[in-house]
Amino acid sequence: MNTNDKINKVKEIFKDKKVAIAFSGGADSTLLIHLAKESNADILAVTFDNFIDPRGFVEYSRKRAEDFGVKHEIIELNFFDVDEFVSNKASRCYDCRKLMYSSIKQLAKEKGYEIMVDGNNITDLIHDRPGILVKYENEVLSPFIDAGLESYEIHKYLEDNDIEYAKSTTCLATRIKTNQKVTPDSINRIDYGESFIKDLTGVDVVKLREDNNKATVEVSDLDKILDKEIISKITEELKELKYDKILLDIGIDNSEESLIKDSEIQIKENGRLRLDKSVPYKIDIENTIKIISKNPIIENIGEIKEIKVINEGLLKFEIEDKTFKLLEYGQIVFEDLDDKEEVYLYLIKILPLIRRKVS
Repeated sequence: MNTNDKINKVKEIFKDKKVAIAFSGGADSTLLIHLAKESNADILAVTFDNFIDPRGFVEYSRKRAEDFGVKHEIIELNFFDVDEFVSNKASRCYDCRKLMYSSIKQLAKEKGYEIMVDGNNITDLIHDRPGILVKYENEVLSPFIDAGLESYEIHKYLEDNDIEYAKSTTCLATRIKTNQKVTPDSINRIDYGESFIKDLTGVDVVKLREDNNKATVEVSDLDKILDKEIISKITEELKELKYDKILLDIGIDNSEESLIKDSEIQIKENGRLRLDKSVPYKIDIENTIKIISKNPIIENIGEIKEIKVINEGLLKFEIEDKTFKLLEYGQIVFEDLDDKEEVYLYLIKILPLIRRKVS
């Protein structure tokens, strides 16, 4: 299935529906609004203001909703008043999303919108994003997951069609190391530091990760920052923010990362393919079995059979003459697939059935 086929599937999901869309103004939610508009949907865009997002976040989402000509509501909830959030535990993203989605869902229902939609895409299912579980708990639709749309396809479609979106809308609390308290001071200095670097360099995406008084800077375009004078100005400014140590992460931005790496596929002696893929989370075997049992027939693939728990940490099942294994520690193994297209098809169909554990 090519990108256009996936886009058309999303439009089919939206066609003539009455939907509330969680809207940040970022790539995913912007494309959702765009495609819902093209599908003649009745749209309510809902932006959640938790007081910890980058500066200008709410104003920008309000402007873009106005540009699209859709109804727009803003929900305010100061997360600094929420103990579970301030303590910044490993489950912070799950706790945050739970608060956000329950509030958005309640507002949507009050406004007469029974269907709630978010911008999760299929690539999100291979990353450490425990908040994704909240979508299942609240029966939130994710059209990009249903269509198998990857992150890079979403960005390319937006660029190819000149659709404006915010390059970075991620929560600033994600910049603070787990178990270190989130405070207004820490959020404000991260926000200021990122804005300073953006204004100085013209880089679209800047993330300033904080570990006590150590700052690690990540940017989407290293060429714009690798200048002695610019580095000096950034260092000087961040020192003023009381960071004792300042580092630059030269890792490559993974927003264009493919769902499957070539190194994850091996050719077996019989000429058929094996996928051996690691994911950065533990798989909840028990709940995954429940989901698979409820959805044994997979569109364009067939029926899941012979579901067995080999031991506590290994789930095995079959589809036709192919074998699939899910290991609790975060391993996905497919055996005896015919070609790379089939590997990809099976992965985008099975990933949404997998449930993960939250620390």
